[in-house]
Amino acid sequence: MSKHISIKSFIFFVAYCSLFITHSYAGVPLPGQGIAQAKGVAAGMGIGTLNSMDCRTLWTWTGHGSYSYNSFVSGGASIKFLGGNIDSEYSLVNQRYSLNAKFMDIQPKYAFFIGPIFSFENTDLSFLRQELASIGEQKEETIETDCSKLYANIGSSIGYQSGVGYLATPDWGFTLGHNLDLTFRGNIMIFFSGSIAFNLRNQFEKLMENTKNFWLSFEYSTRLSEDSSNAHNLILGMVVGF
Repeated sequence: MSKHISIKSFIFFVAYCSLFITHSYAGVPLPGQGIAQAKGVAAGMGIGTLNSMDCRTLWTWTGHGSYSYNSFVSGGASIKFLGGNIDSEYSLVNQRYSLNAKFMDIQPKYAFFIGPIFSFENTDLSFLRQELASIGEQKEETIETDCSKLYANIGSSIGYQSGVGYLATPDWGFTLGHNLDLTFRGNIMIFFSGSIAFNLRNQFEKLMENTKNFWLSFEYSTRLSEDSSNAHNLILGMVVGF
């Protein structure tokens, strides 16, 4: 009897380890072309359009990299380019950089995260220090157009991000995201997003051999702010994990 129990216990242990290994390599898509994986490096990018009442359609490009230290904590950086003709006379090029950390709960079918985020629009550290010293002050605009007001008063910000990803099937997933940014000039911006993602890794043997995750996604997001400078963003993206 004891021998029979030992064999059953051994089989259960092997099955449990196999399940753990499988889950450690499986990933769940997250908002913002992100991925929840137990450990490793992830990189994502997306391209799309941004629309608002006061601007013509602008093009956006996003890219990010992150590292998952374990199944609970990850951190990374991202960059977003925004550009296009805002009217017949002016064009706009905006670059926004972000640093973030995520505290996650990863399960086989879903993943949830929340964490802080710090964003800024200038790589000049002396300029950034001046901006920190003038928190709450309004910056004088250099271009007097309705569209420029959407971006001239944003500047650096600090806030949090949260989101959830859900696997409906091994090949299809859905995400919902929420961000809140408090700018150093006293404005509050709120973001909501949702996306559908497709597991490209499961379709190709080479991707299965060389990556832990490879997802394509189509995401919609909206930005709401106190000054009514609302915007809508459509992004076609991808994320790969190693």
